[in-house]
Amino acid sequence: MFATDFLFDNKRASDFGLMIASFDSEIPVAAGGEIEYTVVKTPGSNTFDFYGAGVNSVITWNFSIIKNTCPNHNYYFNQYEERQIAGWLLKQDGYKWFQFIQDGYEDIYYKTQINMSPHQLHGRTIGFDLTVTSDCGYGYSNELNKTYHLNKNNPIELEIHSDIVTYILPRLSLTGSGDFYISNNSDLSQNISNGKATSFKNVSEPIIINSDNDTITGIPSPNDFNWYFPRLVNGLNSITTDSEENIEITISYREPRRVII
Repeated sequence: MFATDFLFDNKRASDFGLMIASFDSEIPVAAGGEIEYTVVKTPGSNTFDFYGAGVNSVITWNFSIIKNTCPNHNYYFNQYEERQIAGWLLKQDGYKWFQFIQDGYEDIYYKTQINMSPHQLHGRTIGFDLTVTSDCGYGYSNELNKTYHLNKNNPIELEIHSDIVTYILPRLSLTGSGDFYISNNSDLSQNISNGKATSFKNVSEPIIINSDNDTITGIPSPNDFNWYFPRLVNGLNSITTDSEENIEITISYREPRRVII
């Protein structure tokens, strides 16, 4: 890591007059994100059979922050400043987006939570030691937003470039009417051919779907949705509908990035 600034929950360290530092002169490095193989040794054989693999550890960073003292050479933190920084970094309502502000990595984000402890000198706080923990073993692109007009004769072809073989769970905003389905035919286990397309009835208002947390708004009643949430796959996604009328649809998502800063 060569960054001196970072973004967390839409605020930069530099917004608080802070910068990334190290008290022991070592360059902070990330840990975790390793791929683990599931293997079994066959009786009577010297080899192991492969049964699967996964990223089973999260990424963690340990680094410190101090004041950027160029303006006034005031190295120490007072009580108000400590409270302000704790209010920004210490969250109890879930992971927040984190980004190192570093040249060449402007489009790499992580979902993280942060713990901090004061670093003191002569009984006064001179900085904070941070442990930043991600939600998984890889990062994400910036948010991508694609808007289409989808109908029976006008399918969507959406190309996904993912570094990890996993489903992407997008957010969808759509405006349509009546009864219709939306099917990602590239999702082989969940599409119209096996009766698992995303289906709606009696649509009259804009609908917002968040596949990541299985929520939907805008449907008249729970029975007007079949509770199959759309998913995207790596590569080409061929999305179709049976609606004769245009459905205006915006798909918002982030692509997994196997980049560890």
